[in-house]
Amino acid sequence: MSVAFNSKSEEGKRDSCTLMAPDDRSKSAWLPQSLVWWIGAAAVCLGFLLLLVILGLVAQNGRAISHWKKLQVGLMECENLVYNLTKDRDALRDEREQLKRNSSSLNKELDVLQSQYKAVAASRDKLQEDVRRLNHSKTERNCHQGWIKFNNKCYYASDKGAAKTWEESRKDCLQRRADLVIITTKDELDFVSKIYTRTWIGLSDMQQENKWKWVDGSDLIGGGFWQSGEPNNSGDEDCVEISRSNGEWNDALCSIEIPWICED
Repeated sequence: MSVAFNSKSEEGKRDSCTLMAPDDRSKSAWLPQSLVWWIGAAAVCLGFLLLLVILGLVAQNGRAISHWKKLQVGLMECENLVYNLTKDRDALRDEREQLKRNSSSLNKELDVLQSQYKAVAASRDKLQEDVRRLNHSKTERNCHQGWIKFNNKCYYASDKGAAKTWEESRKDCLQRRADLVIITTKDELDFVSKIYTRTWIGLSDMQQENKWKWVDGSDLIGGGFWQSGEPNNSGDEDCVEISRSNGEWNDALCSIEIPWICED
């Protein structure tokens, strides 16, 4: 019974195959070929897209590598710059320390030189004083009878009550082989003003207005010892007297008659 069943099955299969039409068989053969074509096209597109992606990544990577190399070069330049600056800083620091040492040494030498200078200056001053004293002792002069000695100079004061004009007073001094007094220091002014509270001195601007000259022809140096507001040339005052008010100079008329003092 089993054999008979199998035979019937095989016959059924053949019958089913016989029943399939020829058009159905051609359609079933066409469907797999179309699907293969679409799959191939999709694969090509995907491959092309993948190629584009790969090329983009390669280009991006190339730019990144180029930028990285530039950064590396910049970093190396910065490192070199820092290194050079560090060297320069260290060199300047060493130079500064050397300058400090040199400055300290120079300051010590300066202190020594200043001490030596002070010692030499003191010796010089002492020698000058010794020379001055020696010269003073050698040139010590004796004044004529009736003359007054001050700082190794001789002065003649007119007699009490005597008074002359500036020109007459100078003439009297010249006859005594002297001239009207020339005052160059405050000590000398104080000395003369103590003899007479008012007296002629050897200063005038008779040759040129406001150009004061001493009787020896020399110009007045410095401001002199004028009292306040003088000289004012009031009424053509060309000769100088020691004022009786404060012992300072005053320009006066040369024609007035007052005491005088001569200097040898």
